[in-house]
Amino acid sequence: MKNSYLRFFGYFRSLAIGLLLLTFLVPLKGQAQSITLVSPNGGEEWFAGTYEEVSWTGDSLNSNLRLEFSPDGGANWYYLADVPSSPNGGIHPVWAPINLTSNALLKIIDFINPSVNDISDAPFTISFLPFTIWEPFSGSMVFNSTPTYVSWAVYQTGISLLNAEISTDNGLTYTPLAQNINALTGYTFLVLSETPASACILKLYDAEDPSTFDLSEVFQIRPLPVFTITSPTEGQIVNTNSLLTISWNVQNPYAQGNYIEFSDDNGETWEYIAEGTSLGNSGSIEWFTSNVNSNECLIRINDYYSPSKDVSDIFTIMTFPETPICMVTVDSLTNQNVIIWEKPSSDLIADFLIYKETDEFNVYEVIDTVSYEDVPMVTDFDSNPAMRPYRYKIGFMDNENRVFPSSDFHQTIHLTINQGINGNWNLIWTPYSGIDYNSYIIMRKSGNGDFEQIASVSASFTSYTDFNAPSDEIAYMVKIVNPNGCNTGLRNAVYTDIYSNQASVSLVSAGNISKTSLNVYPVPA
Repeated sequence: MKNSYLRFFGYFRSLAIGLLLLTFLVPLKGQAQSITLVSPNGGEEWFAGTYEEVSWTGDSLNSNLRLEFSPDGGANWYYLADVPSSPNGGIHPVWAPINLTSNALLKIIDFINPSVNDISDAPFTISFLPFTIWEPFSGSMVFNSTPTYVSWAVYQTGISLLNAEISTDNGLTYTPLAQNINALTGYTFLVLSETPASACILKLYDAEDPSTFDLSEVFQIRPLPVFTITSPTEGQIVNTNSLLTISWNVQNPYAQGNYIEFSDDNGETWEYIAEGTSLGNSGSIEWFTSNVNSNECLIRINDYYSPSKDVSDIFTIMTFPETPICMVTVDSLTNQNVIIWEKPSSDLIADFLIYKETDEFNVYEVIDTVSYEDVPMVTDFDSNPAMRPYRYKIGFMDNENRVFPSSDFHQTIHLTINQGINGNWNLIWTPYSGIDYNSYIIMRKSGNGDFEQIASVSASFTSYTDFNAPSDEIAYMVKIVNPNGCNTGLRNAVYTDIYSNQASVSLVSAGNISKTSLNVYPVPA
């Protein structure tokens, strides 16, 4: 009994669902459906490969209608498109089939109730336009003052020459561009406008019959991107197999992508070296230089989507020795910075150039020149380590007065102190930059005594508090040890210790030197 009940309930549910679907699919009694095709309804001319308009009216139509096309007066029918509809009709563009005929018919059918349909009352024609513009189209990449690819297709015989005009105001006015273009080639290159514009239309027409013409889709003429390479610079010397920063600025950026090329023969030949990306109005990449020796090197940047490009000034790639600073310390006898380096073995170097950073970030000036034959050590007599830290670099010049790139900078240790509670002293310093090291050594002296180590601190930190400071007048220094030492080439002259300034209650400067036993001195080898 229970199974019979369940079976009956299932039949009933299926019937209810079916009735519900019919409610939606079939108009209610009294709501008779009808449809009338308004266009094309006989006598119209459609152009193959273009969008043409279909319109209809009706009553109680469903939301989806189907279009069928006959090229032979109704003998054969082919699917054309599905179109949306309101209950009372609609209008919709469709793509005219590539089927030349003077006996075309169109049928419109209610998708759910196919008995509701209508056919064109009389045939209409499908023919080709005399010619069609293919490019530029909406979305084409077109730039001002630049030859632009223009293409078309000619379908009508007798058209041999075309004239071109451009509108930059959405078709209100047209300006001549070119005359007597060979129509049979199908393409040409034209400078469409010297100025950018947002609503442009290209017009091509038969040179012998101006009434035969075609208009392009509306497109934009954009300002041409303008690239300027900012690095490398003119006369720059770059080491072989080293990193070179290639940088550029771009006005009117269009797309991010570009590609970089290199020439070592003043532009006679080029090789692709990297892809670049412009972010906003600038971009840069790092490139490992080739193993070449040339003073005719060039970099060229090319935009992916426009003919925009720029070529750098000539620079040089050659092999030359590096001149790194070994260390910068404070000579406690003069309380001024001493820069020490090791001389590379090279016949190229005539003089070393010692640079110091100015009051502007990353702007350096030469403060001294040292002959290759002299001791590789310089005192900066204008420095005051008690006041601030300093940054230094070293480069060199050859006998041809060519200036070669400087080394990475070294930054000195600047120590400051302040008194805390209960007689404690707080030490704060800037980190030393230029070499790797593990620890800072904290040194203190009291009264007229010598400096002694009181603690060491990991190189991760730059502060220390002395809880056991004596009550005498005290001074502090921070020291690090160069693990490799600095060999100046003099007998038994290897330097290892890098000192900060002396910091005490009384400012220690070049004109106020505390008594100390420390000075820059060689460590016996």
